[in-house]
Amino acid sequence: MSQTEQEQTPKLQLQQPMQQMTISASTQELAELLDIHLGALRPKEPAWRVADSPISGRGIFASRDIEAGEELFREHTLLVGPTAHRSTNLRTCTLCYRLIPGTTDPEALCPAGCGLPVCLACRDSPRHELECKLFRKWRPLEQNRIEPRALRILSVVRCFFLDEPQRKLLYAMQANADRYYMKEVERAAACFEHFPREQDMLDFFYRTVCAFNTNAFESRSNVDGHEVLVRALYPLAGLLNHQCTPNAAHHFKDGETIVVCATERISKGAEITMSYAKLLWSTLARKMFLGMTKHFMCQCVRCQDPTENGTYLSALFCREQGCRGLVIPVQTRTLQPDWRCLTCENVFPHAKMARYQDFALNTINNRINSCSVQDMIHFINELCPRFCPPSNYVLIEAKLNVIWRMTRFDRDQYTPEEMAHMDRYREEVLAILHKLGAGECTLKKLITEEIP
Repeated sequence: MSQTEQEQTPKLQLQQPMQQMTISASTQELAELLDIHLGALRPKEPAWRVADSPISGRGIFASRDIEAGEELFREHTLLVGPTAHRSTNLRTCTLCYRLIPGTTDPEALCPAGCGLPVCLACRDSPRHELECKLFRKWRPLEQNRIEPRALRILSVVRCFFLDEPQRKLLYAMQANADRYYMKEVERAAACFEHFPREQDMLDFFYRTVCAFNTNAFESRSNVDGHEVLVRALYPLAGLLNHQCTPNAAHHFKDGETIVVCATERISKGAEITMSYAKLLWSTLARKMFLGMTKHFMCQCVRCQDPTENGTYLSALFCREQGCRGLVIPVQTRTLQPDWRCLTCENVFPHAKMARYQDFALNTINNRINSCSVQDMIHFINELCPRFCPPSNYVLIEAKLNVIWRMTRFDRDQYTPEEMAHMDRYREEVLAILHKLGAGECTLKKLITEEIP
């Protein structure tokens, strides 16, 4: 497209968003639409029911006593597509998620000119034919390179191929509006010469973006030895409200199926909850994440306990000369609390401790991204104790990284001593999960290798 054509192209005219978009279905109607959506996956006698929630909007409640570890439901996605993160391999088929042979983008792109990477086996499939026709109609500007912005929006574009009950279900889901979501649409539009500009189509598309970003999961799964990361919308699982120590957890069977299980015994009538943030993040990290991505501030029991059930995930070392006590937030109802040393009882301003925490976070993350497993073990054992207590959540993330790499890849390359370090890290993480009351959570199953 020439510069003159770009100047003449009208900008997208999206309506200014409200804080939350109108939901078009009652709770009962939503439950009926979910039954249709689940289809053959719906249990004959579900252990749960959909009802209004005192936590937020609608939720899922136990219709009978549920035992720890019991599978509650499994669900296929309503919409799904690549995350298109920079860290992922974009040369992955958008339908079967297998790596596409070859070494260059043009080898992976559909030869018809839709701009989507698709493997040879999926190019003639009816599903790709629909998407290919639509993208070619919009005229992608990039023909020889995989465009991450266009690839990322594919999960939402697939809303155009939903049937009527599926569209009703989409409109029955909570959809939080956000200016960032508008930018996502605008970035996608910039990838095409003839992106749709009809107002009713834009409104439907934008609502889908909002519903998707409000409820979607990032699904990690393994396809032919290749780790796949997709964004997927599961309407039933998306109804589970948040608790920082939840009674349910999920994992993915493949890129398009989620499995939700109870992590502890759930009494009849109790609400079934999951965590929207990582279980082993500190309270401040969880609060910031939830505020930025989910637009609410959690005030659960764990969030109000500065020690987090005695795990001290937030703790840092005291900066007073001669003191190596643990410093924790004085209270947790604000994102900028003062911090107090449990040994010398000195109080430190949040700004000072935040700089200290950022130093630890950046130092450890840089190591995670660049070090071998052997170097990480040395770093954790020898260097981290100088500036970070072993309970700090950032150091716990580093230990999880070592566990993950050593259990997912060739174990024969590691010495018995290195394997012993990994076992120790595993026991430390399991002890923290036990203190939190996390039960049979997915993280526990992953590090004990109950989930491959």
